[in-house]
Amino acid sequence: MHLRPAAVLLALGLTLAAVSGCAEQVKGQARADANAAQEPADPTTTSKKPPASTTASKPADPTPQKQGDVKIATKKKATGLETCGVLKTADIEAATGGKSSADGGCIHTTTGPSTVITQMVTVPDAVDQEGEKKQIEIGGNTAWQVSASKEDCQVTVMLTDDPTAITSAFSVNVLAIEEMDTCATALKLATEGFNRIPAA
Repeated sequence: MHLRPAAVLLALGLTLAAVSGCAEQVKGQARADANAAQEPADPTTTSKKPPASTTASKPADPTPQKQGDVKIATKKKATGLETCGVLKTADIEAATGGKSSADGGCIHTTTGPSTVITQMVTVPDAVDQEGEKKQIEIGGNTAWQVSASKEDCQVTVMLTDDPTAITSAFSVNVLAIEEMDTCATALKLATEGFNRIPAA
């Protein structure tokens, strides 16, 4: 299961806070417990161990997995893009009708209505997400709308079918605290972002 961009950023922040809180140097020496009983090795368990050559891990496949049948009518640039800079504050405010305090970036929060919006050039993980999934098209390209709840909707559109492109999708997630059509807003923002990304 893949996490949504907002959840990923929250998890990253919590991880960094936890790591920095544990960065204290411990003084002293490590010593074995003299009272610990030492058990002899069981000769039957060592003979069952497979040879090292069969347990060696294979190198990771650099080609990302396909998301099924992907239709690309308009091939977009998938490399060299600013990961979180496709949509601007004015775009977020126009789509939501709210006021954003962010000046660009991955996460925008608005007031009046209260929303949290994430935008990201990313991997196409929409198929693996939990929620009500619907395959749609944006600009003739395959896209997915995933509604986790009435208040939480994500739209991800494919930019290219190039198997070497890692970040081959543009994704917008809308989480509303107040009454709002989150899927319509996410679709509007994803379409605007898709149109703004240069053609390949």
